[in-house]
Amino acid sequence: MEAIGADTFRRRYENDSSWRGLFLGGGGAQLTTKLYTDRVCHFAHHPDPDGLPRVCGRQARGVASADHLYVKSAGTWLHRRGEQARFDFARLNGAPIGSVVEAWWKHGCLRVHLDQAVAPVWGEGTEPVLGASVPVDRGTDP
Repeated sequence: MEAIGADTFRRRYENDSSWRGLFLGGGGAQLTTKLYTDRVCHFAHHPDPDGLPRVCGRQARGVASADHLYVKSAGTWLHRRGEQARFDFARLNGAPIGSVVEAWWKHGCLRVHLDQAVAPVWGEGTEPVLGASVPVDRGTDP
């Protein structure tokens, strides 16, 4: 996220290309790195062949909205503890793909709500995990 790390990344992977995934609102377009010294370095879309900027399908674009990193960190956390997990992009109640991610492991299922498209349900065999933009219902007991 800092310029020195982005510069190291660029040198290490200079012969590779990066592409946006299709899950979590990505559009499958080629990406480039944006190097900054005054803000967070990040990936960005290459311009389209006409030189126009590409329209990103992701609804939230701030640092706190890096939901793909949020999900990946859960997988890394489990793996470091010797746990195996399977991640599914659930399509609950017709919500867009990426609104809910389910992490299945030997202890059950963590249902990660990355936006407010699907209301969390407590005590139904899955354990809700709320993303930063998902409020807790006032009627929910802690």
